[in-house]
Amino acid sequence: MQKPKILIIGNGPSFTKKTLKMNAYGLRTQQFMQGLKDLNPLQIILDQASNYSDNKLPKSKRDTKYVSNFKEVKQLVKDYQPDFVIAVNNYTAYLASKLPGEFYLIADLNGWLPAESQAYCAVKDEDTISLLHLRREKKILKRADYITTVSQAQQQATIGELSLMGRLNSGNLYKKMVGVIENAQITNFDVIYNQEDLGLDLPKNSLKGLWLGAFNNWADELCLFRAIKEVVKKNPNFQLIMAGVQEDVFGNQKYENFLRLIKEAKISANVHNLGYIDYLDLKSLIEFCDLGIVTDLDIYETQMGARNRINEMLKFKTPVVCTYGSQISKVLHKINPNLVAESGDYKSLASMILSLGDKKELAKSRKCVEGFNKTYLDNTNLLEPIRNFIKHPFRNSKARYRLFSFIYSHLKRKVSR
Repeated sequence: MQKPKILIIGNGPSFTKKTLKMNAYGLRTQQFMQGLKDLNPLQIILDQASNYSDNKLPKSKRDTKYVSNFKEVKQLVKDYQPDFVIAVNNYTAYLASKLPGEFYLIADLNGWLPAESQAYCAVKDEDTISLLHLRREKKILKRADYITTVSQAQQQATIGELSLMGRLNSGNLYKKMVGVIENAQITNFDVIYNQEDLGLDLPKNSLKGLWLGAFNNWADELCLFRAIKEVVKKNPNFQLIMAGVQEDVFGNQKYENFLRLIKEAKISANVHNLGYIDYLDLKSLIEFCDLGIVTDLDIYETQMGARNRINEMLKFKTPVVCTYGSQISKVLHKINPNLVAESGDYKSLASMILSLGDKKELAKSRKCVEGFNKTYLDNTNLLEPIRNFIKHPFRNSKARYRLFSFIYSHLKRKVSR
């Protein structure tokens, strides 16, 4: 039997020695491309030259094509004539849903768009953008033969969406139409990271906490501030290091608000913002710190979404103190409840951070992280839902409506009564 032709369409940036920055889309793409390599797919990466220090896209290879616009994707798909198209990330899945062809479409919804849109609209104090996002979501749901999500909660939400679209019907009663693929920790590229000392001048014996990434619309900057204020009061040697966005790209004022509160509390000397750092220095930064800190709002996006910043810190064996809500936080809570506080409970969060100032507690937490990395985020196993679908594919079935016979039989039953 001939092997199926598989095409993966994802997003950059990719890991190279010239990579300046990474994002959730690039990480998710690398996860799929590395984990499904044995299927010998053709890989198309939508990317931008500005993601790299030489301002050039990586060179395309026989099995990996780097492109900067969707017209090139269309032509490659037309030439390759795949049996399966795996579209990684929401917007890529939306674009792929418009491609002509008889291929099976596997759409990876990396985060639940309605919840992300809700958080964004709350910042803007109006809901117009949600109309565009819902239109895209519907287009994907209508075309995709199989869908993957980042969490079990998002899986259930997506099944609900499919039912409202008429996609749960008599033709797919026994079909598993939505699978869960949680974010993995990509370790194939660890040798690419810089191994240099970042040279941060901090007091000796300080307890170093890391806030990694941007203050996006679901970050709880008030909880973070209150926890840090509490920690510094009891341990003046605590230092918070921030590596993330400084400008207002998420439409919110969380970053500015956090710095204002820190300044008013007169603890600015304990907070060090590095801004965007070269992504290749990320490993050195995480290993330099004693622990990571993640505070999320108790909203639908948190419950449905993933947390790449937690994955990244755990990958390099740095324990993370976080608030409860995301699926990964629930798994952490099972492994070590002393690392997870209720959303908004800054006092518990502060207590957990302070406890890691004890070397024995810190060593114990690092041990838990090692166990987490070995058993929980196995990329090969995580991608099994896609392998199973490729082995036993099925089409997106349409509901079969026979209104005339339905009305006739309904009236017949009424008369017989």
